[in-house]
Amino acid sequence: MKNIVATIPKGRFKTWPLAEKVCKQCDGETMRQGKKWYWTIRLPRVPMENLIGSVCYMIYDGQVRGYFHIVDLDDASNWDWHNDRGQTSGKVLVMVNWTSVAGLPEQNGFQGWRYTALRP
Repeated sequence: MKNIVATIPKGRFKTWPLAEKVCKQCDGETMRQGKKWYWTIRLPRVPMENLIGSVCYMIYDGQVRGYFHIVDLDDASNWDWHNDRGQTSGKVLVMVNWTSVAGLPEQNGFQGWRYTALRP
């Protein structure tokens, strides 16, 4: 099973403590506005490999901060957050259960996602 890495844009969260607080709430059980909270990443291109059961490492401000477990691949149009931003086409990865990690090498942020050799 291959894992991937993606970036949390600094424009979305001004500080890491704020971003981490949100990441920790994305557990598939915490309720927000009457719906369970997940972390999603819109995919401009769908991975050739099935990523369900893999993990997605997240970069913030040049550091790999942790990872989510990938639990589903769904249509972006099924997710209000993407609809509200006009991102209804394509797919999204649905992820839960944030795990913080420390001591991983620095890595520059980028748009989209990439495969990674990192392992939990």
